[in-house]
Amino acid sequence: MLKGGLKGIAYDFLLSFFEGILVKKWRRKLWNQVKGPRILEVGVGTGLNIFYYPFGVSLTALDLSEEYLQRARLRAERMKKPVEFVQGDVKVMPFKEASFDTVVSSFLFCQVDDPRAGLQEIYRVLKPGGRLLMLEHVNSRGKLGKMMNIISGPFYRLFGDHIARDTEVLARQVGFKKVSTTHLFLDIVKLIYVEKEKGQS
Repeated sequence: MLKGGLKGIAYDFLLSFFEGILVKKWRRKLWNQVKGPRILEVGVGTGLNIFYYPFGVSLTALDLSEEYLQRARLRAERMKKPVEFVQGDVKVMPFKEASFDTVVSSFLFCQVDDPRAGLQEIYRVLKPGGRLLMLEHVNSRGKLGKMMNIISGPFYRLFGDHIARDTEVLARQVGFKKVSTTHLFLDIVKLIYVEKEKGQS
């Protein structure tokens, strides 16, 4: 889910630059872990993940921006991927409780203004035993983290992107018990695997 205006242009440029170098293989790794039958992608943006969407499952894609959803729809049509696109906010989603087996996001929770509220909503719409899979950049827990904390404010004002969040901790705070990670680039870019325990509602 990308920002609009000049921030959006700058962020889109950075994302496009890194997409060809690293991000494609990270997206593939993310989607190789996805299981149906009902899958929700939150913050679909312009649909860069659609190429990796599996066939034979029910796919729903949510984003706040109708402009980006229009671009994502065109991608899905070109790739002949049947997707239900929904305009909405991850913090207040128009889905019933326990609706999805897997929820997926990529580089979303570094941008959401209230990530805890978004994670709480995902917890609500996941079925017991369902999984949240996130491709995220987060704050380093080493010496690099101190520098990231210093530049986080200016970076956010320029790109609309929080670079010093700890998404794993936030996931635990909203009630997820099973949280694990795979480091993709140092301890900054990670695949975060979160499971809603069976019996939880």
